[in-house]
Amino acid sequence: MSLAGNGAQVVIADIDKRGADRTLELIQEADGRGEVACLDVTDSVAVDQLVEQLSEAHGPAFDCLVNNAGLDRGSDIAEVDGEQWRRVFAVNVDGPMHLTRAFLRHVCRTPQRATPADVVCIVSISALTVGTGASAYNSSKAALLKFTEVLQAEVRERELPVRACAVSPSAMNTPMMDQWNLPAERMMDPGAVAALVSTVVTMPSDVTVQSLVVTGRKEYFPR
Repeated sequence: MSLAGNGAQVVIADIDKRGADRTLELIQEADGRGEVACLDVTDSVAVDQLVEQLSEAHGPAFDCLVNNAGLDRGSDIAEVDGEQWRRVFAVNVDGPMHLTRAFLRHVCRTPQRATPADVVCIVSISALTVGTGASAYNSSKAALLKFTEVLQAEVRERELPVRACAVSPSAMNTPMMDQWNLPAERMMDPGAVAALVSTVVTMPSDVTVQSLVVTGRKEYFPR
């Protein structure tokens, strides 16, 4: 919504088509432009195909990737099962890697751009804090933060026309958080994070935001 409000044509890629369609409706109701693509970010072949399609359709105008797919399945370490662990890592780490890899290849094929392309990874304050019952989530988000840092080093050292930013919010009021039974006043409005993403990608091309940690103004910052 925030990116569309700033004039971007947004591609809503989601495994949940109903949710993606609803997001598109909200964008269109606000006179924004968008399209929906059904995508499982853990499927590297499907990711490559979608990015190739978008590259052919939009060329250099395809200039921003927001990695915001996420999964949280809470369990203590003694109780977490292998499939649960692997699925969380598949969505939270493998998915951003698949998309970022394909996006970088697209950017390198379309060098005619006046401003750098942007990759924004929605990480989590859980990459920096420790919470019981969330070993898979905390560990996966720490891995995503390190992945983003490596990406920042590579685009700088390889002189790629890309900016990379990690945004690490505290708990946001989304359906994923229902399992933790947190009161609404302890959670952030997702719109605040969306607004930050818009700010990051519309900054002057000669500056970059490396990392943002964002919390609500509370004495207690939940994971």
